[in-house]
Amino acid sequence: MTKRRPSSPLLPLGRRGFLQATAGAASAALFGTGVSCSGSAAPRRPRNIVLITGDDLGWRDTSGLGNPNVSTPNLDRLMRGGVSFSRAFDVTSTCASSRTTYVTGQYPHTHGVTALVHRNPELSLPVEQPTMATHLRGAGYHTVIEGKWHVAYPESPIPYGYDLSLRSYILQWIFDSSRTQRFIEGSGAEPFYFEINYMNPHRDYFGAFNQHEDHPVDPGSLVIPDYYHLPDVPGFREELAAYYSQVDRMDVMIGELIAAVEAQGVFDDTLFVFISDNGIAFPHNKQTVHDRGTGTPLFFHWPAGLPAGVVRDELVCSVDLMPTILDIAGVLIPDDVQGSSLRALLLDPAATWERDAIFAEMTAHSGAPVPARSVRTDRYRYIRNYNDRPHSYDSSDMAWMQEVRAMNLPEYPWGQPRVPEELYDVLADPQEQTNLVDDAAHADALEDLRARLDAHMTATADPYLGQPFEVVT
Repeated sequence: MTKRRPSSPLLPLGRRGFLQATAGAASAALFGTGVSCSGSAAPRRPRNIVLITGDDLGWRDTSGLGNPNVSTPNLDRLMRGGVSFSRAFDVTSTCASSRTTYVTGQYPHTHGVTALVHRNPELSLPVEQPTMATHLRGAGYHTVIEGKWHVAYPESPIPYGYDLSLRSYILQWIFDSSRTQRFIEGSGAEPFYFEINYMNPHRDYFGAFNQHEDHPVDPGSLVIPDYYHLPDVPGFREELAAYYSQVDRMDVMIGELIAAVEAQGVFDDTLFVFISDNGIAFPHNKQTVHDRGTGTPLFFHWPAGLPAGVVRDELVCSVDLMPTILDIAGVLIPDDVQGSSLRALLLDPAATWERDAIFAEMTAHSGAPVPARSVRTDRYRYIRNYNDRPHSYDSSDMAWMQEVRAMNLPEYPWGQPRVPEELYDVLADPQEQTNLVDDAAHADALEDLRARLDAHMTATADPYLGQPFEVVT
């Protein structure tokens, strides 16, 4: 793991000149030597940076990652032409919390956006909190955002370090690429940071998935992936087909974005990053801290600066996103960032990584709290729940979900009260179905993971540390 570099002070938005000077010094220090962490020639910082986020995209739901039901040639191009991470995880499984982590480099209990801000506006990120855009703007990038915001309400993104908002709002769909293309075509010679947040393949405002007319998917032809751990019933197939249709639509728009950058002649010197905010919006996926709730695709593509066709299997997570992008851009990483830069892993296929555990958390989504904390290692996932309230998607009133609940199938215990602790051997049980908390053969692992989670919660001042389990149902 690379050593954290000296960090810049956190400065108010108005002190742009000081930020620019600080960022310039940082860039010279990092890139002026021409030597990378691996000892090879280091690239200068990318001319442009494009952060692309999907919404509720399952962690393996691209064709390049093996899902046969979707066609994602543009995401596959970014993955295969750069560096991807096969074990990347979000630190939470709900959109507002996750997206705020992207722009702060902090866990939700630190940045404070622990539920949907349009339903809990008091949880909005404070305007005085510098974001990744703040620091990149200070380093000379023109900062632009399009699509879903979800970090503050009713505030727009502009006070949070963005120079331009292309109709970005709390819940803003991108229906076509017209604004994207106009911005890219008019960008000129000024370096830009473009954060484009697609709401595909999220459910619509009424909670349904809808087939896109240009990208129909036949429900009967689907091969349902094991990693969802969901039942093969007709209603699920109908929804899943519509979800895949929206995945395909998102990829088409990403292709139009890429084409616009290529037309300007700056594709090779543009860093593209892709990540999704949480798992698929189905029971026991989104809003859980299981692998299928927090796992995400994570791709970095920069032809002028990164190797192609590299797949890393280190445990990495979304608090690492901001420090990585800042590090590549030559911007000092602030002291309050809780993640680590992946720059060495990106530049050098032989680089090593010391981290052997990652952490995740849930506090709430839109309704009553469902607090949980988790630690995940190569072999185990340990979950500590703080009340017995079921996950909200497990209690959905959709007809096919009611049908499955009525079957009382032990493999789909939707709507059942949560237990205080869960322990899963993710190598032997990748669907996390057999709770090993009471299995003596795993007692040592359980004690180790309890201690690791306590240490993490202590180090990050998590307010749930030491709180008792509550029976609320």
